[in-house]
Amino acid sequence: MTSELIEQIHQLITMNRQIGNTYTVKMKDIPSVFVGIPVPSSADPEKFIMDVTNKETEDENRIIEANIR
Repeated sequence: MTSELIEQIHQLITMNRQIGNTYTVKMKDIPSVFVGIPVPSSADPEKFIMDVTNKETEDENRIIEANIR
């Protein structure tokens, strides 16, 4: 993934934060599906953070940080 594409995705995440659309996230090591709003990482422009809720139980919250890649 090129640095230009990463920057475009970072800008989209920033704009979406203001709008507040949620995204569904499936992490490869966790069988549950999570829902949350991505927020750009202030420490690393190639990462994002999400405060997510377990879609199946709606009682398991996590904060995840992941690479945009």
